[in-house]
Amino acid sequence: MKIFRIKIYLEIKVFIKALFKKKLNFTKIDKIILKQTNKNLITYTSQLRTGFLLILLYLKKKFKEKNEIIMMSYNLKEMVNIPLRLKLKLIFCDNNLHTGSIDMNQLKRKINKKTLCVVLSNIFSDYETCKKIKKICNNKKIPIIEDNAIYFDNYIQKDKRHFSGSFGDYTLLSFNIMKNISGLYGGCIAYNDENFYVHCEKYFKKKIKFNKILYFKQIIIFMILKIFSLRILYKYFFFYLFLYSGIKNIKFIQRVIYPSLKFRKRNIPDFYYSRISNFSKKLIFFQLTDLKMRAFNHLKRKLNNKYYYVKLKKLNSKNMILFKIKDFNFQNYLDFPVLFKNKDHLYKHLLKKGFDTKKVHYFNCAKTFNFKEEFPNSQRIENEILCLPNNSEIDRIFIDKLIKEIELFYDKK
Repeated sequence: MKIFRIKIYLEIKVFIKALFKKKLNFTKIDKIILKQTNKNLITYTSQLRTGFLLILLYLKKKFKEKNEIIMMSYNLKEMVNIPLRLKLKLIFCDNNLHTGSIDMNQLKRKINKKTLCVVLSNIFSDYETCKKIKKICNNKKIPIIEDNAIYFDNYIQKDKRHFSGSFGDYTLLSFNIMKNISGLYGGCIAYNDENFYVHCEKYFKKKIKFNKILYFKQIIIFMILKIFSLRILYKYFFFYLFLYSGIKNIKFIQRVIYPSLKFRKRNIPDFYYSRISNFSKKLIFFQLTDLKMRAFNHLKRKLNNKYYYVKLKKLNSKNMILFKIKDFNFQNYLDFPVLFKNKDHLYKHLLKKGFDTKKVHYFNCAKTFNFKEEFPNSQRIENEILCLPNNSEIDRIFIDKLIKEIELFYDKK
């Protein structure tokens, strides 16, 4: 069942449309984002991490007596690098293996008078945990920075729809190449603090340009991945390239598939302070305003996630861990996460059987940055996670065959 695992939601026709469209009413996308995040103000940035940097600089200046930032150890390396470069004291919390979310007992224990902010990273977040974090931080008057990079359009239906991204005082969105709304590069911050708006404009007055070489490379990667996704070419050529690179761990190809592998510890580059490009905003506009396509993609992922969950639960296997999902609209994963024992061998086995899975997700950053405290659950997730394919090309026949191969693999063991 050779189906390209990676879903590049940005379509070629949208790319071409954005090239030739001169003027657009960008207030339309402002309204969509602000409504979802329950905020009044928005600032667009060249990347999500630019928004994170601007928020931390602002909070550091506003609360000079505080210097500790709390976040999950299982995270993106680039996000952890930023507070460290700003000389802030990072306080990590482990994951809860039952929910996948941040360990609430550790969070409660580690919050103190020096806590500058708490970062809510929506990687496996469930609604109840998000609510608890908001309540704790509100009571202690600690700002929440909500990283909503891979949860956009996820919601829970109560009296009305409550979206992920609506819990933080500052909400970060990403429109990078692998996201379900993609501008190739780009991000934004949604918030209510008018002083923060002034703070951002002060930095943008420097008129630092985004690195054009990086942007051009991203366009090339976008085109390459689109070619990879052509079914006939993928089935008879590119799959075998991925098979070989996966088994032999060829770094060049792996870095195209897993951009997070490109990370290196470095000082904050100047282009982090640049605005989003106008072309990226055009790309975002055409996708955000296409409500029908967004609803279709959300529903398709939801049905696949639910089917994966039910089928894998029935296996009742000690060789895997599933994070508890209470609401498939809220925990609507772009790829379905499972922890597997003997992950590397399973990954190679599935590749040989025609199934490409995502073996690199996030990292135990406490280990990456040489922290003394250990976070066993974060390390276990890094070691054992495989994300199973989930996009509009994936159907129940594919899922049944994939799960059957997983079952056969462990039966042989």
